Amino acid sequence: MYLYDDAGKKYLDFSGQFSACSLGHGNEEMINTLTDQLKKLVSVTSMYMTEERARLAEKMVEITPDGLDKVMFGCTGSDANEFALKLAKYYKGGGRIISFRRGFHGSTAGAAAATGKSEMIQENSSISELLPRGFVHSAPPYCYHCDFGKEPDSCGLQCLKYLEQTMLHEGGDKIAAVISEPIFAAGGVIVPPSGFWTGVRKLCDQYGALLIFDEVVTGIGQTGSMFACQYEGVTPDILVTGKALSSGYVPGSAVICRREIGEAMDSVSLHGHTHSCYPLMAAAACKNIEIIQRDHLVENSAQTGAYLHERLTGLMSRYPVIGDVRGRGLLQGLELQDASPEYDKFKLGQKLYETMLHNGLITELESRRNLENVVVVMHPALITSRADVDQAVSVIQQSLDQCL
Repeated sequence: MYLYDDAGKKYLDFSGQFSACSLGHGNEEMINTLTDQLKKLVSVTSMYMTEERARLAEKMVEITPDGLDKVMFGCTGSDANEFALKLAKYYKGGGRIISFRRGFHGSTAGAAAATGKSEMIQENSSISELLPRGFVHSAPPYCYHCDFGKEPDSCGLQCLKYLEQTMLHEGGDKIAAVISEPIFAAGGVIVPPSGFWTGVRKLCDQYGALLIFDEVVTGIGQTGSMFACQYEGVTPDILVTGKALSSGYVPGSAVICRREIGEAMDSVSLHGHTHSCYPLMAAAACKNIEIIQRDHLVENSAQTGAYLHERLTGLMSRYPVIGDVRGRGLLQGLELQDASPEYDKFKLGQKLYETMLHNGLITELESRRNLENVVVVMHPALITSRADVDQAVSVIQQSLDQCL
């Protein structure tokens, strides 16, 4: 659970390095697996089948929702989303892609175009021309900052109604796919209200669009289930995962889709990189999933994550600058608000993030003035214990006291 700087200072890692290090740092089983694989086979292209690749493909079909039977491997979450978008366009014969504002899907061209939060490539006119056309953004299911000024108890899922209007006005029956994270991690840990994804699934079926779930951050146990889409029992047509797939030891990602979608492109080469099916990655991912299942780490994510949520929620009454706490499992967000005129939540957020780091706690900060939210994001390793949570919350309290 710890990283150390060049002076030997110890840091509790509640970032998991962008949610990649599902087993923490320095896991001996993972290191031994990689060492053994290095002695056997390291690098062949995707032209050749390997035992490691086949074994991981079988494992991905086993752990993903029923009905997802074809697998393609990639190097990063961005390139896996890129492939998923190409796959949807090819299978549907073209059409627009709808994503959500505040969603994040990567930094390559198609994935960045699907991204609905303001990043450098969207803001800088000298490079924004690289973004492809045909991408439309709908309103996010962000109850704390509703785009329509509604309250959760009486909104009637206005964001879902807006999505349908977007589908009708922006393409009708020529929508290739809707892509989204089941929980918007980089947007500030936005947890959609109950029934939202069930409704999105129905709209996709009604208008002939594919549903793509980007589980690069939320997948492999981070939210207390193997995949976040399992909370509502909604199965996408294409599921993308990465980051924690190999616990950060070797970069890797995967796209898992319905059989007929995968088989539609068996005879064409839509996407691929030299290291897309890297045996070292496949071996790491298989061992990672084995450890997670054997040691019941998904269950630990649910239980310890609930405790983390409880402890963070307990801070709200003591610190009025905390406006909201939300998340599932070990993916949690703490949103700041302007509690009084003397506090600028954006300056406070940056100061708090730096103070927590100085005090030995690694987190992430999602904060942009034009997006109007400041969220401390936490997605620590699946091995996180209640003692780790207590330590982290103690540092957050200490840091808040120093900043306020």
